[in-house]
Amino acid sequence: MELQTKALYNLLRLNYAQDPSLPCEEWQVEDLRPVPIDALFKRLKDAGLLMDLAAFHRYAEESDSPESLAELLLVDLEEPEIYDRLYLVLFEIWRRLLPEKQSLSIFCDELDHQIWLFDAGKLDSDEPIQDALANLIEILEENVDAGAKPVEVFATMGSYSSQDLFSFLVDYISELLDGDNELYAAELIEHFSPYVLDDGWFALLRIRLLAFTDPVKANQQLAALFEKKDLSLDLLLEALRFIVVFGEKPLFLTAIRLSLPLLETREEFEELLTFCADYFRRRDREDLELETSKLLKRASPFSLNEAQKFEKLLQVQLK
Repeated sequence: MELQTKALYNLLRLNYAQDPSLPCEEWQVEDLRPVPIDALFKRLKDAGLLMDLAAFHRYAEESDSPESLAELLLVDLEEPEIYDRLYLVLFEIWRRLLPEKQSLSIFCDELDHQIWLFDAGKLDSDEPIQDALANLIEILEENVDAGAKPVEVFATMGSYSSQDLFSFLVDYISELLDGDNELYAAELIEHFSPYVLDDGWFALLRIRLLAFTDPVKANQQLAALFEKKDLSLDLLLEALRFIVVFGEKPLFLTAIRLSLPLLETREEFEELLTFCADYFRRRDREDLELETSKLLKRASPFSLNEAQKFEKLLQVQLK
């Protein structure tokens, strides 16, 4: 599903912040949140759209979203770039002056903003993120109650967001589990499970949650997960991180066996080796920890042959 206009420009701004060499114009990546409201109205005036506060409210009464307001006011504009530039200004004015008139684009823009603040470490607490997720759950449930399909509702929400909502949920719940906050993690897993097309990530989260109370059953479910096809390397490495603490030896070897054919870079191989070294250290296998450390210290490019030799070593030593 294609990104909606505001989400598209939010994504462009995020990408530009990471790579300023990206070709774009200043207005396309400008953060309008700090711009004074008078300056925003002046931008409309400079573009030939004469409007004051009273006129804005009058037109907004006829609209249910910033998008419909832009269609009403910018109907005669033929140049897409000018339309988008003025739409972004109208969107920001709407966001500030009409907080009671929520739309999907307004809600997801705020969700994007809170996720960005969280990822940047600029939140004093998790409360804003938790409030945003609670509101997201409420919107999802309202749409499902109205007859929409859960997965389609979540996909639609994703089209209004510059963030990968699924990846954020996985990362955030994973952090909760790392911090032993299993109660809130369990709540989020339960609420969001019906809405996501699970490619193994939510299954792994449920396994990690189960390990708090029943590690034996958690290992059994992880073994079943490993039998599925097309598991990604990222998922397997995350599973390996879990196995380091909770997993049994057969699962450790299976994770290595499944991961090796998917390795493409030295960095990926080193990540796998780091988990292995931690696994051996926790189990007092100083011999294998030493062998793994030697591989980590090598500066040679990645070699699948080298990785396969490492696997054979483990198969022999961990019988």
